[in-house]
Amino acid sequence: MSTDAPVEGTRKRLDHIDAMRPVKQAAVVSTHTLIFFAPLATNTTVIGLIMLTRFSREAFLFVSACMLTFSYRDTAKLKLNHYWKRRFMSVGVPYLAWTVIYYFYTTVHPVVGFPWYSFDHSITFSAAGFHYFAHILRTGYYHLYYLIVIMEFYLLFPLLLTLVRRFSKWHKQIMVASVLWQIAFGVLVDSQPFGIHVNEIVQTRFVFSYVVYLLGGMIVALHLDEVHQWIVDKAKWIIWLTFVSAIVAEVLSYCGRYHWLPSYLHTGTLVFAPAIMPFNVGAILCVYLLGVYLVAPQRSLRTRAAVQSGSDNSYGVYLSQMLWIPFFLRFRNHLDPHVHWQIAVPLALVVVYTAGMIFTALAARTPLAKALTGRSQTTWKSLLPRRHETPEVLRGDTGDSPLDVVDE
Repeated sequence: MSTDAPVEGTRKRLDHIDAMRPVKQAAVVSTHTLIFFAPLATNTTVIGLIMLTRFSREAFLFVSACMLTFSYRDTAKLKLNHYWKRRFMSVGVPYLAWTVIYYFYTTVHPVVGFPWYSFDHSITFSAAGFHYFAHILRTGYYHLYYLIVIMEFYLLFPLLLTLVRRFSKWHKQIMVASVLWQIAFGVLVDSQPFGIHVNEIVQTRFVFSYVVYLLGGMIVALHLDEVHQWIVDKAKWIIWLTFVSAIVAEVLSYCGRYHWLPSYLHTGTLVFAPAIMPFNVGAILCVYLLGVYLVAPQRSLRTRAAVQSGSDNSYGVYLSQMLWIPFFLRFRNHLDPHVHWQIAVPLALVVVYTAGMIFTALAARTPLAKALTGRSQTTWKSLLPRRHETPEVLRGDTGDSPLDVVDE
């Protein structure tokens, strides 16, 4: 695998990193379908499953930091004006667009019968409505707070890149310090020492909650050749240790109901539990290995085309998923089929992901492509796959979403 830095004015794609994107988004959608379609409050199995799918957030931040750093690792000086423009177009514009969309979507009035929603301007354009809009714009609607965190990272990135380059001989020490901070942060937000309460919005919306994943992504990018080879060489150990760490996390989650277990060993609903960190890191590495497998030369063109399509549309799936999940939930409740959650959740995952893929594929071919999907507008001719595609054609979209490797 070549990881040479891109030449000035060109774009470079790391295919195995692209292949991580649809897998990661499937984990995100899985988390939300479990929340909406499974009995969360009373089912320890559901809580345990959500705990194992939450790594997708850390994976999103890790890979975004890694790929942004990779694209600049041999750039002597950032062209800040160009940098800010590209970052705003890749994350700022979709964030603003989808905040507006979700504002209107969540202020419509539920009614009986299709389409199950009715627009009520007296609510949408009221003082309370505008206060609600200001709130979700500031804090991020539901899942959009991921983008708030990545925008904060973008603001700090020029300074952080300078520091990790300057202290290149201290990368191991920086990673150790990051791990210690992540553990300490998890303990502090759980134990609330001195009566200091850190609410969930503060915990999840700021970069200091994800230091090990963001700094780790940057440092990995500066040593990507060596890290890639190490991950591939240690693949079996990584998979087994990730499996073991998942079992440990599940056992700790189950034991969390008993008072004898120290709070710093709890997992379950604790988002930043230190005990879940080994699984999060292992899961990210396992998805990396899956990406390497999916784009290997021996994979068929059909498989590689499917992976590339999933990669191209994954950002749009992430952005639009909370349109489809509530809609599908209302549709299910309307039919009242009495389907067990073990069937309803996988079915919802497939339906929501497919709806997001179709929506993104169509929206990416309109003038609103950048705002709705984070992709550059593409042609309608490319909507349907053509026979005898060459590997070069399967390079896919070169948009500017947070996971793209783009030389600026």
